[in-house]
Amino acid sequence: MYNKIYQILDEKGRAKTGIFLDGPYMGKKCILKPETVIREENCGEAAEKKSGVQLIPEKTEDASIWDNYLNILSETKETKVTEADGHRLFVEDYRKNPRLVIFGGGHVSQPTAHLGKMLGFHVTIMDDREYFVTKERFPEADQLVYGDFKELDKYITPYDNTYYVILTRGHIGDADCLRRLLHRPYEYLGMIGSKNKVRITRENLLKEGYTLEQLDEVHAPIGIPLGGQLPEEIAVSIMAEIIKVKNQHYSAYCDEKVETAVLEGRHGVMVTIAEKSGSSPRGVGSKMFVEPSGHITGSIGGGKVEYEAINHCKEVKEKEVKHYALTADGQDSLGMICGGQVTVVFERV
Repeated sequence: MYNKIYQILDEKGRAKTGIFLDGPYMGKKCILKPETVIREENCGEAAEKKSGVQLIPEKTEDASIWDNYLNILSETKETKVTEADGHRLFVEDYRKNPRLVIFGGGHVSQPTAHLGKMLGFHVTIMDDREYFVTKERFPEADQLVYGDFKELDKYITPYDNTYYVILTRGHIGDADCLRRLLHRPYEYLGMIGSKNKVRITRENLLKEGYTLEQLDEVHAPIGIPLGGQLPEEIAVSIMAEIIKVKNQHYSAYCDEKVETAVLEGRHGVMVTIAEKSGSSPRGVGSKMFVEPSGHITGSIGGGKVEYEAINHCKEVKEKEVKHYALTADGQDSLGMICGGQVTVVFERV
């Protein structure tokens, strides 16, 4: 199933999984793949966006079980254990390879692109002026696109984990971009401009059939108010807002080495921290891949918990859930004094 998870992440940049930690469905798992259906009746007019998910059960015969928990899975926006009919359901929200797409190659776009690369984004710049999208102006950009903003769908592939920044040279270009982006999936959509320009743009788009719900998702005027006037200061305010949006929910960390081990077809046990309290060193969602040879990729924090988990992998047949107490006494104690508890999921891959 992890092959499918990583495949969806490469395609969409986002994926979500759910696995029961107890009860009659203990060990049953599914994937939620983001899906967006777009219907455009007339070019340039309002488009209908229906965001949803495709539910992929680990076993086909479990599909009817997961239908009952689709709402809980969809509404859980971060990696955590939640309750489902009195049982514990571990939801992992994966994000990978965020993309920053900037429309407009002007003076604010340059430091914004630079900060985006510093923060680990794949950066694309698009402008309708060829001499504004050059390697001299944007040496760090991953993709430079020259084209009409009205035709951005030809050049910019939809991708769920995308942060769109509209910084064109005028309100016409801004509105052209906004019309085409409002029907796409995105993590963030921001548009530069004065409050008056934003108001006029909203009024025009409402007349064209776009909804208040769609327009209220747009960060406009863009950025966190920092009082800056320089291009670099405006860029900082934009990226600060993007970071705030990006980190508002806790997502599962994607360890590239663990991913590589799975995609190479290696066999072993995936070990994941599902829940923790106290001072355990690694967060929820941390993963370690343990192969029969003893080769280990990734880490769930080292120490006694990791040592015990590695040893337990030899006994795992399919899926198991174990609780480790970080105390000095008790039946499940590891003889530690730091306190707390860690819940670990074992999955044979």
